[in-house]
Amino acid sequence: MFKKYDFVLGAVWLVVLFLIPFPFIVTFLDGLPSTYHSQRLPFVIGIFAYVWMLLAIYTSTKPKWLDRLIGLPHLYMVHGCLSLLALVLAFLHKENSPSAGWIKTTGDWAFDIFLGLTIYSMVFMAGWLTSRIPLLERIKKTLERVFKHEISIILHRLNLLATLLVFIHIQLIDYVMAIKPFMALIWLATVFVFASYLWSKFKENSKGVTAQLIHHQELAPNIWESVIQLPKRPKLKLRAGDFVFISFPQIKGMGEPHPFSLVNAPSGDGQIKLAIRGDGDFTRQLQTIQAPESISVAGGYGMYQTIIDDFSAKQLLIIGGGIGIVPLLSVIDGNPDLETILYYSVHQNSPMIYSNQIEQWQSERNNFHARLQEGRFEDETIVNTLPKDRSKLVVLIGGPARMGRHWKALMLREGLSQEQIYYEEFSW
Repeated sequence: MFKKYDFVLGAVWLVVLFLIPFPFIVTFLDGLPSTYHSQRLPFVIGIFAYVWMLLAIYTSTKPKWLDRLIGLPHLYMVHGCLSLLALVLAFLHKENSPSAGWIKTTGDWAFDIFLGLTIYSMVFMAGWLTSRIPLLERIKKTLERVFKHEISIILHRLNLLATLLVFIHIQLIDYVMAIKPFMALIWLATVFVFASYLWSKFKENSKGVTAQLIHHQELAPNIWESVIQLPKRPKLKLRAGDFVFISFPQIKGMGEPHPFSLVNAPSGDGQIKLAIRGDGDFTRQLQTIQAPESISVAGGYGMYQTIIDDFSAKQLLIIGGGIGIVPLLSVIDGNPDLETILYYSVHQNSPMIYSNQIEQWQSERNNFHARLQEGRFEDETIVNTLPKDRSKLVVLIGGPARMGRHWKALMLREGLSQEQIYYEEFSW
């Protein structure tokens, strides 16, 4: 079968890394005076850096059309990699392009801001990195007591200032300004990206639709269940396995949207259910809120149902760990006709949420089988349940990063293709 998802992801990388910068490079080189031909390479490097930073800003707006193509975790990976690559190229451009006066000053200021924010973001906002480096993870948990998530978001927006400084930096170079086609592209791209960013932040319902938190109770130690009543015709396209961003704009410290997965499959009653563990300042404060309360909901985001639909799956193997079971419960709820095997594990003495619901599904559905236990499953336990005919099997994984990477690697070793396995890693 043609690997549609891998192809789309590869195509997105190709477009953002090369195809979009290409017209900027061509128009610039075509109009560059011969006097400056010896500086072509540093100039081209600088153009790549600027275009990639614009793309990083655009991807930070969470375009829904891109999420449904490659998933928000991959979209955030693109965002982080573009920012890092832009910084490296900006350094090379800075070191190999002598300048003076305000041209140098604006460039230096922009680079210093980018460098500081990159270092900060690698600790506080790049979970895909900290989850792989234990020292960074410990530093992050220690400093988070001071640097709350909302502070991180505000600081991250200084990227806009740095990009604006680079835009001014370009305007100060007279022979570059004389290249009209190139400058037209620079203006169009910059205005489009800044307008897209401002629109995403200040449009009506920019943080989502206004809904009601109608039920809020402790489900297990440090895990709270939130039931939200959406308005009629909420204009939210929600599917099984999705996650939404919620915020409380009227409550101090809770105005920035945070992502949480649906427990249930969206239905006609307009109610969605979330199960949230108190891991950070937002989630701990959330536990103190009394229902009913006004809440903003944006979404949905997620790829679980997309993978199932695109692969035309007939069998699901679902592996969940800890709180990562939540979106998988939504998938099970929303796909009752698919033959499903669930493996759900938690740490010793940790709560196993919604076990009653799982038992009910098992008693009501002949095509649903579940195994729940404390402690991780042995590889052989799961491998031995793989069907002989795996042509319509999809493996969905949810849980801690190390667990998810382990099971994904194991399934690949067992001969499943990349397109049959999906792990939505919440590490951003």
